[in-house]
Amino acid sequence: MHGDIMAAALTGSAYYLAQREKLIGNHRKMLAVGRDLLAERYGAAEAPAILSESDTEFAALIPHIPYIGGAANSYTDLQVQMTSLLALYRSLTRRGRPVAEIGALVHLIGERTVNQTPAMLRRLIGRFYMSRFWRGRAAKRAALSQQRHYPGDFVTEVVPGQPGDGFEWGINYHACGVVKFFAAQGADEFTPYMCVMDYLLFPAMGVGLQRTGTIAHGCTHCDFRFKHGGASEPAWPPKFLKESEAAPE
Repeated sequence: MHGDIMAAALTGSAYYLAQREKLIGNHRKMLAVGRDLLAERYGAAEAPAILSESDTEFAALIPHIPYIGGAANSYTDLQVQMTSLLALYRSLTRRGRPVAEIGALVHLIGERTVNQTPAMLRRLIGRFYMSRFWRGRAAKRAALSQQRHYPGDFVTEVVPGQPGDGFEWGINYHACGVVKFFAAQGADEFTPYMCVMDYLLFPAMGVGLQRTGTIAHGCTHCDFRFKHGGASEPAWPPKFLKESEAAPE
């Protein structure tokens, strides 16, 4: 607790470095979900080495995680979680594994992580996400993001749904912190697999997600559109891969 209070007063890389041990611990817990998947694919002896190397990669990345306001910005946690996946990507690419294979593995880890939360709780979270209160909160966050205080931040715009639109509300992302961070780390090829994770998260909460494009695919913005109980496209395989390349074994 004392460390969190101290970190809250810091900015830049110091914010993350003050929490280094906590962040590494959270990273290990996150990837531990996929320990047996790594063992199945790469062998029981190799899996611990991959995880150990990902720890080293994650620790090296901590000073480079973009500071976007710390605990005051809800996207900070997302950036840290994406850094864990980036560390795993680096560990596996060093072993010559193709990005489609890594993307499929990460997708399964994400699926397991989502399913760790009981279905009833996920649905309650989904209802809260679709509430008037949350939309108002998102609108305030969007207005703040448009001031662009932090170069590595997300920049958003809330889109209210209108009768006949087929959605209740939406968010346009005009800048994506994950896209910018991964590009700076030479991991552009991996970024589209992070976008696919949204099709795991929102349906698990009972929220339909429709999207016609993302910044990671070269679009001007990401257009998220939400509808409680609505349909979403299948989470896997992603459209940008041939099914034979994408399907996890």
